[in-house]
Amino acid sequence: MSTSRERIGLIAGAGSIALEFVTRANEKGCDVAVVALSPAVHDSLEGVAQSAIQLAPTQPKKMLRFLQSEGVRRVGLAGKVEKNLLFQGLKFDLDALKFVYRARNMADMTIMDAVIEYAEENDLEIIPQTEFLDHLLTPPGPIGKKRLKDSLLKDVRYGFRMAREVAALDIGQTVVVRKGAVVAVEAIEGTDEAIRRGCELAGEGAVVCKVARPKQDPRFDVPAIGPKTLQMAREGGAAALIVEAGTTFLIEKDTLVREADTAGIALVGWTDDEER
Repeated sequence: MSTSRERIGLIAGAGSIALEFVTRANEKGCDVAVVALSPAVHDSLEGVAQSAIQLAPTQPKKMLRFLQSEGVRRVGLAGKVEKNLLFQGLKFDLDALKFVYRARNMADMTIMDAVIEYAEENDLEIIPQTEFLDHLLTPPGPIGKKRLKDSLLKDVRYGFRMAREVAALDIGQTVVVRKGAVVAVEAIEGTDEAIRRGCELAGEGAVVCKVARPKQDPRFDVPAIGPKTLQMAREGGAAALIVEAGTTFLIEKDTLVREADTAGIALVGWTDDEER
């Protein structure tokens, strides 16, 4: 006798991680109803997801109605949502205005806490991203062929520690360092633009460090790097891309590693033990 497949929801932001989520969920016996936050994301998932609709991130009421009409009770969040949309004059529906008004500030964690509260008030459970994406987590140690030079270890340890401090303040999760100085800190512009700016300021040989927040919420807060991140590091002449092991997703890993090797960039999964 066949067993009915669970139908789960996905709110999909930019990047290939949403496609990875849907593919993995299908492999694990789930059908997926997708709310795509841009036309490009909708196009990339059409034919892979069992149903899909495209809505702006400022339309939570319509998202809710769609998910409820699909019989969804559990929802995943995957892909990047640009927070600068909040400052670009998009029209907010009434529910969006309510939880923005209730939010203490516009920090990432505050916004996402409000989103989850809204979902739970409407009988939806936000599931951990790692339920379907655990295979993407960064392993410890060197990931590509290029090994970390001993001369960079001081900057790596310093950068990793500073990135942790910045992440604890909910400012960003990436810093760029060179010769014992922080030259760029990620803020609202995002990881890739912070790397671009930092490498321009530091010149060749910079170290890029990306970490998780101290109290990372696996439902929405798993940081990720992908080929575009590596591209920014390569174009800026960075010597190393350091990623916190076990807490960060590697997107399109094969491409990421191949390009890091070609560029001569040390791609490393870093741990607390190595920091000490």
